Amino acid sequence: MDEAAAEPAKHRAPSRSQPSTSLEAVDPRRRLALPERGRPEKLTHYLFRFPAKFHPPVVAALFDRFTETGQVVLDPFAGSGTSLVEGTLVDRRCVGVDVDPVAVAVSRAKTRRYEVDNVRAMASRVLAALEPLDRGADEYARLAWDDISPAELEKTLTGEGLWVPAIPNLGHWFRRYVIVDLARIRREILRRRAPREHRRLMLVLFGSVIRNASNADPVPVSGLEVTAHMRRLDKEGRVVDPFALMRRAVERGLTAIEDWCAALGPREAPVVLEGDATAAIPGVPARVDAVITSPPYHNAVDYYRRHQLEMFWMSFTVDQTSRLELLPRYIGRPRIPASHPLLAEPWPRDGLAADWERDIAAVDTQRAIDFRHYMLAMSRVFRRLAERTNESAPVVMVIGRSAWNGGRIPTVELFEEIAQHWFATDERLWYPVHNRYMSYTRRNGASIDREHVIVLRRTGAPVDGLA
Repeated sequence: MDEAAAEPAKHRAPSRSQPSTSLEAVDPRRRLALPERGRPEKLTHYLFRFPAKFHPPVVAALFDRFTETGQVVLDPFAGSGTSLVEGTLVDRRCVGVDVDPVAVAVSRAKTRRYEVDNVRAMASRVLAALEPLDRGADEYARLAWDDISPAELEKTLTGEGLWVPAIPNLGHWFRRYVIVDLARIRREILRRRAPREHRRLMLVLFGSVIRNASNADPVPVSGLEVTAHMRRLDKEGRVVDPFALMRRAVERGLTAIEDWCAALGPREAPVVLEGDATAAIPGVPARVDAVITSPPYHNAVDYYRRHQLEMFWMSFTVDQTSRLELLPRYIGRPRIPASHPLLAEPWPRDGLAADWERDIAAVDTQRAIDFRHYMLAMSRVFRRLAERTNESAPVVMVIGRSAWNGGRIPTVELFEEIAQHWFATDERLWYPVHNRYMSYTRRNGASIDREHVIVLRRTGAPVDGLA
């Protein structure tokens, strides 16, 4: 959970909220030992650029240390499926859950078993159909300075019967000719007669180029914006060629799928489910042997906003109304309305979470609401995990550095507090973060240079009922 120190340090948390065992007390003896070398193949880990993703060597180390061959391992915040790939390849039976439709699609595309020759044949047909539609390098160079007119856009869309998503202010996010090109690419994918999973894979590869084809900055992970950096690049003549982007995505994707299927062999592919980790999710086994996950960070990565363009273009939402229906299910997002039903749940009068909420509220009421929502949501998650985990089963969580108002939020201790009825702390570990797609520099100057691992064990305490 990572919240940037955006305000001056005018009101700090009480000293009792900063115990010596907090995140900042890094014991070098508790450093997580990572493999010296990872697999030579990248497999499907880079099929789709996904913010705040698990680092594969970290996941491999966690599976090796806390699970055994044949065990059922749950990741309730599966994201882009890194844990599912790594766990499956060491013979664990992996189940992943995520609330974000784009994340679920990416995880499924990365972890399915494919007939590679058939996928390659379908991809070749798509690329062949796109070839005569490609405008060519000279035309794209010209379009960097002179977009097609609104009238030409409408004429082309109507004349070819092209579908475009109902993204609010579509012209703000995409050049007009890019809208046409993306609509043509999507049309040719959906026209192909092929197994459904092959078309879904191609749509994920298509989704992987949306951000770079747009006017939005692809680097910040906090949300979606057309930054000064991107406006400067456009003034310098940034060339956007959606067909070239798609060709590269397909080439990389086919290599990744081929490597994945060769590594998968006869193993059972993971199960990927769309669902809310705070609620009952059909398809999750009644009992799991371990949980390995990285919960959403608090007020740092807004996946709802981050994946807005992809969600529309990949048809996971048809309009703004249907998209807004997804919003209450996200954990860790900012600007939670005070009317959110989760906020009506009991909140402690004392303890670490109560101290921190009072301290935050003294500076920023909205941030305090966001903090309470996050803690209540994670409390529900722990209760759900308690329903599914065997006694003494490990719940392993990777947690980022957390800061607010010039001080550190003791995330590990907060999690221990809200989970203590069902889980006891077994270990705390940490590891350095290198080359991870988790940049905040253009938003607030924050960064993550290490992450922490908390290992809880199920105590066998009864679980109270949940609606």
